[in-house]
Amino acid sequence: MDNFYEIHDLTKAYLGDAVYSMYVRSYIVKDNKKVRVKDAHPLGTTYEKATSQSKALEYLTEHVLTDEEKDIARRAKNKKSQTKAKNATSKEYNNATGLEALVGVLYLNEDFERLDEIFEIIMRGEYL
Repeated sequence: MDNFYEIHDLTKAYLGDAVYSMYVRSYIVKDNKKVRVKDAHPLGTTYEKATSQSKALEYLTEHVLTDEEKDIARRAKNKKSQTKAKNATSKEYNNATGLEALVGVLYLNEDFERLDEIFEIIMRGEYL
């Protein structure tokens, strides 16, 4: 991976949050071409909430991620954030931040093939 260490870990997560949301919404629309927003939104939040992202990171860490990807997530989840989770524990929120940072780095690296691989696993939802 390119060296994105000069970008703050929480800034990577900020970008990754937007990319994560885009991927989730894209999968929902592609899989359900006639879906209405009122039905798509709750389905999207199933994958986008911190508790789900935390479970996804734990699953990915154990089964899929490279050591470098694990390191990116670990560094971000250990950063102090000004924001607190509304409906998740601190650990879940920190894990979600780590996953979002990883997504942000993969996006910045334009590693869309790896993003697709990871989101195929996330959207199957086996970890939920």
